[in-house]
Amino acid sequence: MRYIPIIVTCLLLAAHHFRAGEWGLIGLWLTLPLVLLLRRRWADRALQLVMAAGALEWLLTLQHLLPIYRRVGMPAARTTIILAVVALVTAASGLVLESRGRRRRLPEHDPVAPGLGAFLVAGALLAIVQSVVARPMILAERFLPAAGWWEGAALAFYAGWLSDRLREPRRVKQLRPKVWLLFSVVFFTQLLVGLAGVDKLLMSGKLHLPVPALIAAGPLYRGGGLFMAILFTASVLVAGPAWCSWLCYIGAWDDRFARARKRPDRLPAWRRHFRWIVLIAVFGTAFALGRLGVGTVTAAWLAAGFGLVGVGIMATWSRRTGHMAHCTAWCPMGFVATRLGKISPWRLRISDGCTDCGACTPACRYDALYPEDVLRRMPAEACTLCGDCISRCPTGSIEYRYLKADPETARRAFFIIVAALHAVWLGVARL
Repeated sequence: MRYIPIIVTCLLLAAHHFRAGEWGLIGLWLTLPLVLLLRRRWADRALQLVMAAGALEWLLTLQHLLPIYRRVGMPAARTTIILAVVALVTAASGLVLESRGRRRRLPEHDPVAPGLGAFLVAGALLAIVQSVVARPMILAERFLPAAGWWEGAALAFYAGWLSDRLREPRRVKQLRPKVWLLFSVVFFTQLLVGLAGVDKLLMSGKLHLPVPALIAAGPLYRGGGLFMAILFTASVLVAGPAWCSWLCYIGAWDDRFARARKRPDRLPAWRRHFRWIVLIAVFGTAFALGRLGVGTVTAAWLAAGFGLVGVGIMATWSRRTGHMAHCTAWCPMGFVATRLGKISPWRLRISDGCTDCGACTPACRYDALYPEDVLRRMPAEACTLCGDCISRCPTGSIEYRYLKADPETARRAFFIIVAALHAVWLGVARL
């Protein structure tokens, strides 16, 4: 009974958008009360913000109607009072979440910042995409009017849920591979359905091969088309090399193959030099093919062959060694991400409280935490800030660092950003 004000105001907003045929917003308001099932303080605060946005919608409607009333010479006092009261009631309906009964249903230790922070970051980014980009980038908008707002809100709440779960260090190792695999499944399902004829699932209606190396090799070959390169660079600058462990659509495959072996072996030392060779060969070949005027069909076959070799490396080398050999030795974008990521202030450090027990070494699948790395209190250059090692450290000695922030604040801020970017890419990353 205490939630009736929220439910009623949501129904009124759904009816309001029904008059305009905005089916996506109808779905948003009809499903919004389901957020009450989360029973987290951050979710309550987010729900209150959405209800405030609903109140703003009534005020914007009033602003739209007043000039019409003046134009036709009709009195607008009654309409103004009605819509102002409805807006006030809509905003105030969120106050029911401050009742004692609601608070008793929430966990005793339930910080707001991680979940609400990720919700706000993801929601703001998706709102910009929905409002600014001419061709709908949020997938639902291509099938249903105003559904981009519905999907954006769902993804923002998903980001909040994920960040809230990741505030417990022990959960990172179990949760990260699952949500990363979810991203890959969604990405490649869209590809397969797009190939089957539903071209709305493709970004531009033109197919681009799902090979990460083409993020940079494609523009080098074409001499343009920097959208994905800019998106990649921005993500790395914001979240550091975490692009490789959270946002790469094919890296989740390598992770799954590597986890077939419970304890990883040591990769050969020549792996570090091999990465340079692959990077120079791939990018140099792409540039040369473009300048020599080699056709796109030939270039596409070469790119597809490179990608298939990478999958073969996952199925053989990664599976046999337990390390993500494709990501750490073959993929040039992995190399770029870990190097470019050094510009970002995010770091992983091992404090002096470390007992050199070695528990973190088998947790790392990126060839970055051998005993010698632990002794120098710093992961190797292949570290992607995935956080798996933190889940294994019995003394809590492995910490996230960001400039002068304390480690706990840095860790929570990092996962707010990563969870938000993960949710945004889940909604907009398509071929």
